[in-house]
Amino acid sequence: TGEFAETVCTKTVYNYIDWSGALASDQTIAICSEIQALLREGLPKTKIAQTIGIARSTLYAELARGTVTQMNSDLTKRREYFADTGQLVYQAHRTACRKPYKVDVASDFLRHIERAILEDKLSPDAVCGRAKLTGEFAETVCTKTVYNYIDLGIIRVKNIDLPLRVRRNNKRHHCRRNRRILGDSIENRPHAVNDRQEFGHWEIDTVVGQRTAGEVLLTLDERMTRRRHVLKISGKTKAAVAAGLDLQHQEYGADFPKVFKSITSDNGSEFSGLTAAFSEGCVYFAHPYSSGERGTNEKQNSLVRRFIPKGKYIARVSDYTVQKTQEWINNLPRRILGYRFKNISIALLLPPNFLG
Repeated sequence: TGEFAETVCTKTVYNYIDWSGALASDQTIAICSEIQALLREGLPKTKIAQTIGIARSTLYAELARGTVTQMNSDLTKRREYFADTGQLVYQAHRTACRKPYKVDVASDFLRHIERAILEDKLSPDAVCGRAKLTGEFAETVCTKTVYNYIDLGIIRVKNIDLPLRVRRNNKRHHCRRNRRILGDSIENRPHAVNDRQEFGHWEIDTVVGQRTAGEVLLTLDERMTRRRHVLKISGKTKAAVAAGLDLQHQEYGADFPKVFKSITSDNGSEFSGLTAAFSEGCVYFAHPYSSGERGTNEKQNSLVRRFIPKGKYIARVSDYTVQKTQEWINNLPRRILGYRFKNISIALLLPPNFLG
């Protein structure tokens, strides 16, 4: 707009903000030395402030910090400013500027976090977000502080107790040119599905125990609400997948076409008959080696592994364990959903009269 005759740049404004509190920092030691030199030349303090380009009050604060009493040769005393002294006093003051830990005032909440992470297998963010939403604790700490306390050893939780902190993914992304084409590509999936704007669009996958023939878990995740179904099926075959979908058809009955509008799958052979088995809606297939295109499903499969680790025979996993795993995932407080979906049935997540 040009409304001012003289202006300063943004960097200069930040410098003035920094200098307003203390001059003794790594970037301003040269300025303090200049103050010391100008004082010995006998310049008035107002002139010194104008020469350096700082407020007069800032100069007086720096002089109070760095001025000490010196003894003359005739045993008389004088007051003199030293830039090094100002720096030492500043550093001493900074050591006491750290905000104190809230271990004492938030002890109840920290004990709750330890139980929730170690026993209930919740993430620090889920515990903090839920506590903030419910207001059940008078004093809490944020998620970042919890991670800091874990790193510092202030609470009993260790990094090894947090599955996502010890995971490493070094796989390269590559795509085969001569790949199977099982059906419609994910590239044809509507924007409403990609943006999670509409209920009824699912991702599907299987979770195996051992790399041998036998029972596996069929997992389905609704993209908008992150609702999950976990089913035990007879094997990693297209017939078993069709049987699992038939169980969902029986559960929802006439509402099945409303609840299941589309399914996104990978290119595994067990899903080669998915299009025929799911005639009520659309089936989309992700690109090979692109698990991130079914991110919700892959993420929630990792949650299943907390209860059913790799290498465990799925046939030996009880139906009770499968059901409890599904309930734990669906009751998990999530930041992206405002931590509000604990113990809420799928019917309450839908618009009124959605299911007839």
